[in-house]
Amino acid sequence: MNIDSEIRHFVDLSSIDKARFLSRFMYELTLEARNFYSPGGNQDIDANKLRFINEIQHRLTRFLEQVLIDDPARPTDESMLRLLLAPRSEKTIEALVHGAYTRTIQAVG
Repeated sequence: MNIDSEIRHFVDLSSIDKARFLSRFMYELTLEARNFYSPGGNQDIDANKLRFINEIQHRLTRFLEQVLIDDPARPTDESMLRLLLAPRSEKTIEALVHGAYTRTIQAVG
Protein backbone atom coordinates (compact mmCIF):
# COMPACT_ATOMS: atom_id res chain seq x y z
CA MET A 1 0.00 0.00 0.00
CA ASN A 2 1.35 3.41 -0.97
CA ILE A 3 0.52 5.77 1.90
CA ASP A 4 1.25 8.91 -0.13
CA SER A 5 -1.20 7.97 -2.90
CA GLU A 6 -3.84 7.06 -0.29
CA ILE A 7 -3.36 10.48 1.30
CA ARG A 8 -3.70 12.24 -2.07
CA HIS A 9 -6.89 10.33 -2.78
CA PHE A 10 -8.41 11.07 0.64
CA VAL A 11 -7.48 14.77 0.54
CA ASP A 12 -9.32 15.13 -2.78
CA LEU A 13 -12.59 13.76 -1.39
CA SER A 14 -15.46 16.05 -0.43
CA SER A 15 -16.31 16.29 3.26
CA ILE A 16 -19.32 14.01 2.85
CA ASP A 17 -17.23 11.44 0.98
CA LYS A 18 -14.55 11.61 3.68
CA ALA A 19 -17.25 11.03 6.28
CA ARG A 20 -18.65 8.10 4.32
CA PHE A 21 -15.17 6.60 3.92
CA LEU A 22 -14.33 7.00 7.62
CA SER A 23 -17.67 5.56 8.70
CA ARG A 24 -17.16 2.48 6.56
CA PHE A 25 -13.58 2.11 7.81
CA MET A 26 -14.81 2.24 11.41
CA TYR A 27 -17.38 -0.44 10.59
CA GLU A 28 -14.66 -2.62 9.06
CA LEU A 29 -12.53 -2.18 12.19
CA THR A 30 -15.38 -3.48 14.34
CA LEU A 31 -15.43 -6.61 12.19
CA GLU A 32 -11.71 -7.01 12.84
CA ALA A 33 -12.28 -6.58 16.58
CA ARG A 34 -14.59 -9.57 16.58
CA ASN A 35 -11.56 -11.75 15.92
CA PHE A 36 -10.24 -10.93 19.38
CA TYR A 37 -13.12 -12.28 21.43
CA SER A 38 -15.55 -15.15 21.09
CA PRO A 39 -19.29 -14.55 20.79
CA GLY A 40 -19.99 -16.94 23.67
CA GLY A 41 -17.37 -15.43 25.94
CA ASN A 42 -15.61 -18.77 26.45
CA GLN A 43 -12.32 -17.63 24.96
CA ASP A 44 -9.60 -15.37 26.28
CA ILE A 45 -9.89 -11.78 25.15
CA ASP A 46 -6.91 -10.13 23.49
CA ALA A 47 -7.15 -6.92 25.51
CA ASN A 48 -4.21 -5.17 23.83
CA LYS A 49 -5.66 -5.53 20.35
CA LEU A 50 -9.15 -4.54 21.49
CA ARG A 51 -7.65 -1.52 23.25
CA PHE A 52 -5.83 -0.53 20.05
CA ILE A 53 -9.05 -0.74 18.02
CA ASN A 54 -10.92 1.25 20.65
CA GLU A 55 -8.28 3.99 20.61
CA ILE A 56 -8.37 4.17 16.81
CA GLN A 57 -12.18 4.32 16.93
CA HIS A 58 -11.93 7.12 19.50
CA ARG A 59 -9.67 9.22 17.28
CA LEU A 60 -11.68 8.46 14.15
CA THR A 61 -15.04 9.39 15.66
CA ARG A 62 -13.68 12.74 16.79
CA PHE A 63 -12.02 13.35 13.42
CA LEU A 64 -15.25 12.38 11.64
CA GLU A 65 -17.18 14.93 13.69
CA GLN A 66 -14.56 17.56 12.88
CA VAL A 67 -14.83 16.78 9.16
CA LEU A 68 -18.61 17.12 9.28
CA ILE A 69 -18.55 20.47 11.08
CA ASP A 70 -15.58 21.69 9.02
CA ASP A 71 -13.54 22.34 12.15
CA PRO A 72 -10.41 24.28 11.17
CA ALA A 73 -8.66 22.95 14.30
CA ARG A 74 -8.92 19.31 13.22
CA PRO A 75 -5.81 17.30 12.44
CA THR A 76 -4.78 17.32 8.82
CA ASP A 77 -6.05 14.59 6.54
CA GLU A 78 -2.44 13.58 5.99
CA SER A 79 -1.70 13.16 9.70
CA MET A 80 -4.83 11.05 10.20
CA LEU A 81 -4.05 8.76 7.26
CA ARG A 82 -0.43 8.39 8.38
CA LEU A 83 -1.66 7.49 11.87
CA LEU A 84 -3.88 4.80 10.40
CA LEU A 85 -1.62 3.36 7.72
CA ALA A 86 1.86 3.69 9.21
CA PRO A 87 3.95 0.54 9.49
CA ARG A 88 3.67 -1.00 12.96
CA SER A 89 5.95 -3.20 14.99
CA GLU A 90 2.91 -5.36 15.85
CA LYS A 91 2.29 -6.94 12.44
CA THR A 92 -1.08 -8.40 13.48
CA ILE A 93 -2.34 -4.88 14.17
CA GLU A 94 -0.87 -3.60 10.92
CA ALA A 95 -2.58 -6.40 9.00
CA LEU A 96 -5.97 -5.79 10.57
CA VAL A 97 -5.83 -2.05 9.84
CA HIS A 98 -4.73 -2.63 6.26
CA GLY A 99 -7.39 -5.31 5.82
CA ALA A 100 -10.12 -2.99 7.08
CA TYR A 101 -8.78 -0.18 4.91
CA THR A 102 -8.66 -2.37 1.79
CA ARG A 103 -12.23 -3.56 2.33
CA THR A 104 -13.29 0.05 2.80
CA ILE A 105 -11.78 1.03 -0.53
CA GLN A 106 -13.56 -1.88 -2.20
CA ALA A 107 -16.89 -0.95 -0.60
CA VAL A 108 -16.91 2.79 -1.25
CA GLY A 109 -14.80 2.85 -4.39
